[in-house]
Amino acid sequence: MITNLDQICDAAADRGEQIQRKILHHLGHTHHQKTLPDVTIQRAAELLGVSISQIRALEANGRFPQPRTRRSGVITQRIYNYNEVNRLRDILGERPGRPTDTAHINVTFSNLKGGVAKTTHAIHCAQYLALHGYRVLFVDADPQATATSTFGILPDIDLDESDNLAPVMLDSGDRIDQVVKKTYWGNLDLIPASLSLQRVDLLIARENPETAQRLGSPLLRFRAALNRIADNYDIVVVDTPPALGMLSLNAIAAANLLIIPIEPHMFSLGSSVQYFRILRDVISRHRDSIGVQRVNMLLTRVDENSPETQGVIKLLTSAYGGMCLSNHMSLSRELQRAATDHVGLYEIEQPRGSRETFTRAMQMMDRVNAAILGQIRSLWESTVPAKSDQTEKPSVLDDVI
Repeated sequence: MITNLDQICDAAADRGEQIQRKILHHLGHTHHQKTLPDVTIQRAAELLGVSISQIRALEANGRFPQPRTRRSGVITQRIYNYNEVNRLRDILGERPGRPTDTAHINVTFSNLKGGVAKTTHAIHCAQYLALHGYRVLFVDADPQATATSTFGILPDIDLDESDNLAPVMLDSGDRIDQVVKKTYWGNLDLIPASLSLQRVDLLIARENPETAQRLGSPLLRFRAALNRIADNYDIVVVDTPPALGMLSLNAIAAANLLIIPIEPHMFSLGSSVQYFRILRDVISRHRDSIGVQRVNMLLTRVDENSPETQGVIKLLTSAYGGMCLSNHMSLSRELQRAATDHVGLYEIEQPRGSRETFTRAMQMMDRVNAAILGQIRSLWESTVPAKSDQTEKPSVLDDVI
């Protein structure tokens, strides 16, 4: 037995902090200055839903600002990034958002099993929604903080111990404003994570009755805090740890749409059975606290060339029916490279592999996220008033068409 283990841990932490400070000094904080990729006028037109000639006409008559340009051989190309595309949407009056008299939608990605691309799809879902113009908040509730790192933030260097959901869960929901960080996406904010989030479950279990009464039900604290900033966003995307602890349960209790990523393997099928049974037990005890409106399963890392995989997909479809999203994500080397580089596919300007492989991965990811956006819109439609006195705003495009 080590009698001075506390002293050893304290000394190890001090040494680690010294190394962190040296790394920080060496990097000069340049590591987190990420930027969005530049896209051509063709891609901008596709995102805006207009023709290239319409963009050029709007730029020529001064309705659009003059674009940036770059040389590509003897050709001068107009270039834009996603933030600039969203500003053009604003000029057109075509920025999407939640319908009038509807609330923001909380989308939670959750699973008991790790390694199913849960974080990967949560990140890409948030970025897809942002590049299509929605106001998005990404909440990293996983102490591993993989998503946080993907957004260019190194938790051990860039964040204090309180720069995460912990103070919201343990002190006051009013502190949620303090933990929201801006990112290089103009319409995508982040609540980051760090390893200190691991203490939340333990500290909630140790709360005295007075603290618990002041903060409210441990299961509803995240949802109550989100409601304080609800007007700032159309959609909230939450990445959870691969467990059903207090962080995951808070995210589920706050969710309107629950997405369960699953690999089409027999082990994953067994894990999904256990997940649903545990979730059933939780809901039976807290039925009034959990208001999930829709549950979807997302098949990930699908090997299209494996007969065994196709067989499992048929079993999953027969077992879960309409819960399975119609589109799935196949195995992709380009997605694996992006994860290694801590970037999303939507942030890549020049792929490391072939352009064909990259395009195929992007198309699959787009289809998956379009299906999720379809679910979100369906939830809005189910709550929007049947009749509206709103008149449609004229579009700048009317002058061009």
